[in-house]
Amino acid sequence: MTTANRLPDRTASSTKRMLQHALSNAAICGMLATVLTAPAAFGKTDTGVEEISPRDIASLRSVADAQISPDGKTIVYERVDPSKKDAPTPPVLWEVATDGHHPAIRFPGTRPGDHEAHWSPAANMLALLRNTARPGEPELVLAKPGQATVTHVLGMKGSPVTYRWSQDGRSIAIITREKPAFPPPAGQVEGESGASHLFILDLTQMNVREVPVFAPFIFDVDWAPDSQRLILRTGQEGGLDYFWYRSKVSVISTAGKLLQSLPGHATAVHPSFSPDGHQLVYGYFAEDGIGGRVARYDLQTGTRHPLGNDWGGAILRAIWDQDGKGLTVLGFKGVDTALAHVSTTDDRVEPFATLQGEIFDFSEDHAGNIAVVASTRQQPGEVWLYHGANGRVLTQTNPEVSHWNLGEQRTVHWKGRDGLELEGILVLPPNAPSRKPLPLFVQVHGGPLEAWYDGWLGSWHNWARMLASHGIAVFMPNPRGSEGGNAAFAVANRGDWGGQDYQDILSGVDMLEQSGIADPGHLALGGWSYGGFMGMWAAGHNDRFRTIIAGAGISDLESMAVATDVGFSFISPYFGDPLTHPTEYAAHSPLSFARAVTVPVLLLHGNADARVPPVQSRMFYAALHEQGKPVRLVHYQAAPHWFGGSVGMDTEIDVQQQVLSWLQHYL
Repeated sequence: MTTANRLPDRTASSTKRMLQHALSNAAICGMLATVLTAPAAFGKTDTGVEEISPRDIASLRSVADAQISPDGKTIVYERVDPSKKDAPTPPVLWEVATDGHHPAIRFPGTRPGDHEAHWSPAANMLALLRNTARPGEPELVLAKPGQATVTHVLGMKGSPVTYRWSQDGRSIAIITREKPAFPPPAGQVEGESGASHLFILDLTQMNVREVPVFAPFIFDVDWAPDSQRLILRTGQEGGLDYFWYRSKVSVISTAGKLLQSLPGHATAVHPSFSPDGHQLVYGYFAEDGIGGRVARYDLQTGTRHPLGNDWGGAILRAIWDQDGKGLTVLGFKGVDTALAHVSTTDDRVEPFATLQGEIFDFSEDHAGNIAVVASTRQQPGEVWLYHGANGRVLTQTNPEVSHWNLGEQRTVHWKGRDGLELEGILVLPPNAPSRKPLPLFVQVHGGPLEAWYDGWLGSWHNWARMLASHGIAVFMPNPRGSEGGNAAFAVANRGDWGGQDYQDILSGVDMLEQSGIADPGHLALGGWSYGGFMGMWAAGHNDRFRTIIAGAGISDLESMAVATDVGFSFISPYFGDPLTHPTEYAAHSPLSFARAVTVPVLLLHGNADARVPPVQSRMFYAALHEQGKPVRLVHYQAAPHWFGGSVGMDTEIDVQQQVLSWLQHYL
């Protein structure tokens, strides 16, 4: 199975930049029924342990997109050093030698904002996307290692959004996107009507030519080893509904002739040819429209061979071995990320290395060395090099974290009320007393087809490390419907949001109470996105939580289904057509139970959120406010659904400070 029908919070870095808005200062407003006292930014807990402040977390430097050169000597990656208070800080390209003898340095000749760097097959050139004076319209440039000058690729309609080198290094396939037409053509939404194009750059002549494509929108591309064919992922529309859920994978000639179309709606897993050009690997949706699969597809026989049917985890990325007899895959199972091998003889997934952190991609050189950005329980994401099961870290981006006093982080297991085996993560405060129950915050993940992962748990939306340092234990459950289980587990909350999945969470809390970890009188629950939905749901079905926090939550499923930017394809597989199943939607909408809310609720939402429109929080706020119930709505003026990499430090700090202050007051 592969990541499929999650509420698309996180994307690959290049896609994220293509889809996110430029942001300005966060403005905060709301109603507060009780006076809150904000804690100092830095201090000590009652145990004398130094606290981790929201500013500490927001100041962490991040790394992403580790690309190892084909000769295995150098890894280029993106690094962001947060510095802008009211706008996102652009990434900078860095490089680190794989021999481990040289510290990482900034890649010569690059500028802030350069991103999506990829090596040529001969490792003698680097292509990358560079921001221009026109916001949202980057250009493709070619750079040679050690040289400050670059070559600009010109002559294309639109701006490049992604690209791929041919395997012989002589050409680059480039997908461009034009600015949306105004007014948009009939039947299209403004902002989704900009045409996309496919160009091929001939590096020997340094000229480009457009390839006619049968579909109006192109999302992904890669080359056949013969350099005469291309694999495309396309859609009939350009919005996120088609990008995530309704795209198709096809093979065309470099002249644009359609040669073959693959069955099923494609997932966002990158498709690619086998070394002999006779097979493809790609992702496709299961018939239920929720789960996804990754499969080999035989172009000669038209047969599809799913990978890892018996593994019970999700496959996120697959790269062919040089000999074509297998694939190296990145997978996720339980709370663990794994590198694994899949043989084409039986398509079984055989893990060979366990990684930590939320990882969606990796790169591989000709010798099988793997570059990946991974974390640990004590260290945020860094560039790692793996050869087989052996991995070593190559960068040290946040050395200050080694001095932070971090509490224990452990994997916990329990059973649902029907006996289903469940898994999650528990983060304890530093120097937590062994026999004294602790105040507990239950943080629910997004999705619902997402999951909490073992690794570093500190960011603008991941509050575990910050809260734990202030004496609050954090429980992060993966209930049924989460990612990382088998196909049946992924769809086990179909038509039942807030039902058995909520009971799974409560069963986990029961386990922590019975073990003496959680204080039954000091419990709170919340989360972001689907976690925000679960917070709103818990508020109306609550007999144990003292307060609720809902970030970018869904209060009314029917209006969400018809208003979200990901279209009908997200919620409909769970509850049916919203236009014909209003009863089912209402029965699982938190707004229907607003009169039953008895505890204070904190609502957080970005005003530019197109994924979960801010009216979802405004409706819930209005319903509680009109009843005189304690509720606070904090909205961030220009923030989208996923704040990470989209807002300045002030916004990331404020989200965490709102959560911390609220919990300190009510717990």
